[in-house]
Amino acid sequence: MKNQRLNPVLVAAVLALASSGALAQKLDFSGSNIYMKFLDGDQRRISDASGDTASGADQGQWTEFELRIKATISRQVEAGVRLQSRSPASYWTNFGFANNEGFTDSNARPQQSKFMKLRGAYVLLTPGYSWLDQALIGSSDWGMFDPFTVGPVRYIDRDNYNGLYFKGSLPLKGASWEFARVSLPNYLQSNYGQGAACCSTDETQYNEAVYIGQVKGTLGPVKLASSYQFFNDRILEDTDGTDLNGRDSRTFARNQVGMLKAEGSVAGVDLKGALYGSIYKAPFFDQPWINSPKSDIRSKAIKLDAAFGSLPVPGLSVNYQYFNIGAGFYSNTAARRESDVLLTEGSEAAWHRWGQSIWAGGAAKDYQQSPASAKCFGGDTGGRCRGDSGLAAGANGLVDNDFMDFDEAPNESVQGWKGHTVVVNYEVAKIPMALEYTRLGYNYNWQGLPTSALANFFAPFNDRRTSIVVGKIGYVVPAMGGIELGAKIKRVLDKNGGQIAIAADDRETRDSGYTLSAGNQLFGDLYGAVSYGRYTRDIRTPALNIDNEKSITGIRLSYNLAGFETGLLSQWVSGDGDPGETGARASIKQYRMKAFVKAIF
Repeated sequence: MKNQRLNPVLVAAVLALASSGALAQKLDFSGSNIYMKFLDGDQRRISDASGDTASGADQGQWTEFELRIKATISRQVEAGVRLQSRSPASYWTNFGFANNEGFTDSNARPQQSKFMKLRGAYVLLTPGYSWLDQALIGSSDWGMFDPFTVGPVRYIDRDNYNGLYFKGSLPLKGASWEFARVSLPNYLQSNYGQGAACCSTDETQYNEAVYIGQVKGTLGPVKLASSYQFFNDRILEDTDGTDLNGRDSRTFARNQVGMLKAEGSVAGVDLKGALYGSIYKAPFFDQPWINSPKSDIRSKAIKLDAAFGSLPVPGLSVNYQYFNIGAGFYSNTAARRESDVLLTEGSEAAWHRWGQSIWAGGAAKDYQQSPASAKCFGGDTGGRCRGDSGLAAGANGLVDNDFMDFDEAPNESVQGWKGHTVVVNYEVAKIPMALEYTRLGYNYNWQGLPTSALANFFAPFNDRRTSIVVGKIGYVVPAMGGIELGAKIKRVLDKNGGQIAIAADDRETRDSGYTLSAGNQLFGDLYGAVSYGRYTRDIRTPALNIDNEKSITGIRLSYNLAGFETGLLSQWVSGDGDPGETGARASIKQYRMKAFVKAIF
């Protein structure tokens, strides 16, 4: 007689088919990739923390693997996850062991061990209700909000913020609402997660979050958006001597941010305006990022943009921006990277982190401007740590230039900036030209700290102003399939009178430079370019006259196939100067190279 028992595997298969509506109808792995990076340089330095220039490395080879999975479970349910190997310091020569000697020890760091890390996991619901269009649970880059309120962080962490997000329609035509609860990492909380010391283990930090609501709509031809967010930082305050009735807590710091934006067109002119206001209250603590003798810091930020594209002169367009960001404006979830919020090109990136030997050539891409609070680097003698910028030495903040290589764009904080930018674009005879002029003043130009000052970031005496002029021109030579020529000239003049009554702290920095480049599609899949730049930084103080100069010669290659890309940038830096401002000049020479390979499937 035949055995009537069903095979367990067959039963499972039948049940799966019978309930297919509850299983994934489609799995999508697109975007998954293998990324390999190669650094080489004559500094001969490695880093146990991470294999990037900002961590002090210019040697080594690394491999990272990223697996992206998107599951369409039903018409109303989608889920996804991103798994990323955590191996930014796992050199190929480690051969899979934990440290550079090839042996496991008690001091091994997780980023050296090729672990896989859960970078992003979410569930997305689209229930189709009249009042709720979308609900997201888990990870997001939070790019649906404004960079001054809740914005993206650096690319390696872009979906590491977790939270709850809801979006729905309003009765008015074209109007919508959004609400989110963004779980706040403890290092972005006040005092790094409660307590006077860094990284306290106070349990309240694990349930802290920023709440934000946003409304969008139209009023005639004008698009409008408004949002409000708040963060109440709590700390344990259990005074009754027993846990039998639970434990009490209290709010000791608050951050609130409001936003109102509008955009539209009038007579062929595209107009945008944004107004932000922030409040930070911390009556009993000196915050690492907000430190003031006043317990209630209120500040605002304003941006106005006008784009003139329909001018009577063919090929001519003009963009104008006014900005005024308060020295005390603060959102602990403002974009730290990935968002360029001002029109200006900003400071001269060739002098980024000047004074650090591994950054002798500065950064190879122009600065971006971030709305997060300021951050300075010890040793960045020509940059934002010194009195010429108005920042107090050793200040911390949220602008994120960590974990970056020399070929990436650095960020600078616009906290306290105010001024105007005009960019004129003109093309004639297939020759595009652009000219930028930016005039900067500063909201921390004070003589002695006022009670509303952001004391931890800015020096007590400032009388600072900055001018930026940038000119660019390009031309494609009709030979060899097109040779792309480019030229750029830039000048930045920064003056700070410091304490007006004392001439000894006056400082003037003049950055001047030009760059020439030529590029060509060498053959169907390979693009190559060469560049040469020469840059000077002249610093004048009552005590010292310092002239720094350097030249940077570069070769860039890019090769692409379907699903595959590779790139290389090699630079040779030479010059001389006084990076430490000690009165002793030194010769500067550096070779550095970064190449990458990326297979996307």
